[in-house]
This record gives sequence, C-alpha cells and structure tokens, in this order.
Amino acid sequence: MGRAAKPAGSPGSPAAWRVGLWLVLLLAAFGALQYAVHARRVWGVLAQPDLPPEARTALHGMLGWDVGYFVATAALVVFCAAGILRQGWSRPVLRVALSLLALGMLASGAVLLHHWHAWSAMSGDLADAGPQQAGAARAVHLSLAFDAGAIALLAWLVWRLGHPAVRAQFRRR
Repeated sequence: MGRAAKPAGSPGSPAAWRVGLWLVLLLAAFGALQYAVHARRVWGVLAQPDLPPEARTALHGMLGWDVGYFVATAALVVFCAAGILRQGWSRPVLRVALSLLALGMLASGAVLLHHWHAWSAMSGDLADAGPQQAGAARAVHLSLAFDAGAIALLAWLVWRLGHPAVRAQFRRR
C-alpha cells in the first residue's frame, strides 16, 4: 500500500514557506549571475584604452551598481539557504531582507509606472508609435504583474516566518 501523508510542518514534509524560500533563493541566484555577467562585460569595455573619460566614469558607476547588487543578491542566497536549513539566526535576518526587497520592488514598480505614463504621453504625439507603444505596454504590464506577485509572496513569507509554528521549527544556538 501507499504511505500515509504527513501533516504539513512535520520533519519529512516540505512546508510551503520553505518552498517559497527556495523560489526566492533560485531567483536571487539567477539575479546574482546576471549581475556578474553584466559586470564582466562592463569590465571588458573598461579595458579599452581609447575610451572617453565621461564614458569611463559612467561605466565605473555601472560597475559599482553591479557589484553592489551582486553582493546583495549573494547575501540573499545565503540567508535563504540558512532559512531552508532552519538556522535560528536566519529567521529575523530573512524577515528584514525580504521586507526590504518587497519595499524595493514596490518602489521600482511605482517608478516604472511613472516613467510609463510619461513615455506614453510623449509617444502619443508621434504618428508611428502605435506598435511600439503596444509592445512596451505589454512589457510594462508583465513587469508590474511580476512585481505584484513577488511582493505578495515576499509579504506572505515575512508574515509566515513570524508565525509561532514556523518560529518553533528553527534551531536555536
């Protein structure tokens, strides 16, 4: 016969919050890879000797942002991995990190929406902007939908990690 289903939260069953942390971990790892690849490309352009000084300054700024984002996403990977392993120190750190990430996504979504409104008002004056505007609208709507879903997941994880039943699953030092 088959095995009996284990109740959620028992040691052998995956808890939904752990699955959510896995999703955040995988997306953060992908983001870290993207920032590392971009930083490598920027570094390659910076190696060109005939680069104008203003371009070199702009590229140094890009490289700084890439390194900063890489460090932040790599730290998030570590925090999520520790949370999946139920290390006691990771739960409060994850709650803060995931809250900051959700707030950052909310802010970037608001900025995107603001820029979208400004661009669509400006491109409404152009005669041939119709197809471009429709394609851009799809991209903006998909981005905003992804942001909304991610913010909901992050808020749920922050709430769930504060729950007494989940708190009890973490190891104390």
